Amino acid sequence: MLVKKYSLIASIGFLAGLVFCMTGLLFAIISRLNRGSGSEVILTVCFLLGAGILLILAGINIAGIRQQLSRSYSFIAGMLLSSIGLLVFAFSFPDNWLYPRVSYVIVFYSLGIFLLLINIFVNYFLQASSGSGDLGTVVCEQSINSNERPEGHNDHSMLATFAGIMMTNITAGSYEPSFLTSTNGSDDTFILTDTASEEKHSESQIMETTGRTTIPLATSDEIIEMDDCQEKEIPAEPTAMETTQFPEIVDVPETDDTEIFDDTSNDDQDVMVASSTETSELSAAEQPLPFSEFRSMKKTDVKATDTMREAARKILMFHFGVMIEHERGTKVGRDIEELHDMRVAAMRMRSIVEVLEDHIDMKKMYPHYRNIKMTRRVLGSVRDLDVFLEVIDRYLEDKPMGTRIGMDPLTDALMIERAKQRGNMLVYLDDVKYNKFKNNFADHLLSKKSWKMRSVKKNGEPVPCRVVDILPALLYTQLATVRSYNEIIANEAMDPHLEKYHQLRIDVKILRYTLEFFKEVLGQESKGLIKDLKALQDNLGDMHDTVVALDLLENFEKYGRWGKENKKQVSSSTGLRHHPGVDAYIEYRKQELQDLVDGFPEAWSRVIEPDFSVSFSRAIAGIYNS
Repeated sequence: MLVKKYSLIASIGFLAGLVFCMTGLLFAIISRLNRGSGSEVILTVCFLLGAGILLILAGINIAGIRQQLSRSYSFIAGMLLSSIGLLVFAFSFPDNWLYPRVSYVIVFYSLGIFLLLINIFVNYFLQASSGSGDLGTVVCEQSINSNERPEGHNDHSMLATFAGIMMTNITAGSYEPSFLTSTNGSDDTFILTDTASEEKHSESQIMETTGRTTIPLATSDEIIEMDDCQEKEIPAEPTAMETTQFPEIVDVPETDDTEIFDDTSNDDQDVMVASSTETSELSAAEQPLPFSEFRSMKKTDVKATDTMREAARKILMFHFGVMIEHERGTKVGRDIEELHDMRVAAMRMRSIVEVLEDHIDMKKMYPHYRNIKMTRRVLGSVRDLDVFLEVIDRYLEDKPMGTRIGMDPLTDALMIERAKQRGNMLVYLDDVKYNKFKNNFADHLLSKKSWKMRSVKKNGEPVPCRVVDILPALLYTQLATVRSYNEIIANEAMDPHLEKYHQLRIDVKILRYTLEFFKEVLGQESKGLIKDLKALQDNLGDMHDTVVALDLLENFEKYGRWGKENKKQVSSSTGLRHHPGVDAYIEYRKQELQDLVDGFPEAWSRVIEPDFSVSFSRAIAGIYNS
């Protein structure tokens, strides 16, 4: 028999498919598959799952086949198409995973799977319609009359039943097969359940076999006489085994007795349910938002008499609240400024730790500081791409359609890279490690005991620790660091590629942030100082961003990808790309860089001139009046 001949192949294919699928799922879980995963991980998972599904369907097809495999053209075509799709995907992803190859792979694989499903569907209904009478009778007769398979459950019936169940789930309501089920441990008693004919026959059909003598199907109203068997009257009531294993065949009798319910008790019950619902809603509304202690802060509330450690705690609490407040908007992604504000909050938390590290217990703070830096880095990878796209949009505002089309390769590459980095960001923000960091950092900030600072050494020597005592010297030291660059800048031409201008930007940012952190205890002059420092920092920052952008744009023209490519990893067939629209944009960014270089002396002079130093001293003097 063909079914028996191919049953081993069908079982092996089906089990192999299950192994492939389970391996793919486990690998996806272990490697934490997401939109930002590496190409090797995505390729392995997709190939294992695709091959597993193909093998499972192949096993089911072979189990129900009724002819030579070489003549099952739909099965062969389905296997070939799906296999070709998988192989092309394996050899194309990710380097050559481009249109229209992507469409070809999807069409080939999907069409192959569709043919295999159709083949299962056809084989199933061919089995259902084969012979005279319904399938349940045919299966019973085959399984009982065969002397070679005394146990009754042959390979054919099991595999055909499995394929039938599969197709019943796919095509719900179209056909429900009959099959034999053994009773409680007895190999001689079977129950034939025919869900398709339940509406026609209310009683269960029972068949018993004794040795080689067969008792055909009988109902409770019939008595079958056999040569070697006595008459057996089947009871009308279902047995305990039937009720337990097949409750659907038991008819629950309808009673004429009418139960009387107490309407009053029901009304009271409804009132109790309504009141409990209102109470739960009220309690839910009264529950505070997560990290509400930080979200509710409108200012740092730093005082001149605070210790530097306590001031650092207050500043960190305020910016931690800002970061939490913009987290949801960052995840939603509707407004890119939410991401910008969240990143700035993380960046300022990092800066306050670095500025006041001599006054903070870094042993306790370092684990949180490391997570703060990681958060800023993850957010920055997306924000930098947002800035690139904003500059491109500004460039294309008044440009003709031809220029816009010429920029499509670059904008497409940027959007793909942004989607990847945003995926990494969402995975990071949803990760248990990040949420654990937030909870632990919040507990550390709320524990005032951890932020106490000794004002006297063990030998009785006093230690300066208050803001009013330490901040003036700290600010003057930072200003002196910034002013020290004047000697270099005045004696040589401006070159934005030099590392010293990047370091100048960092020192200006530190001075500006320190003024902002303590502006509540400084004089009113601090506002003007912050404005001038921000203008200089923006000039140096835009200059640095433009230098980096030009390097990335030149790299894009070489390799056709966004990001810094390792030349050893790039295929030798990848030649120089020529994008006229991108070439024009590079010239635009070069001119922008020159404009920033030309504007630097003015921004620098505002910070280095005597009036700035005078205002700086007055702002610091305000600390003694706060």
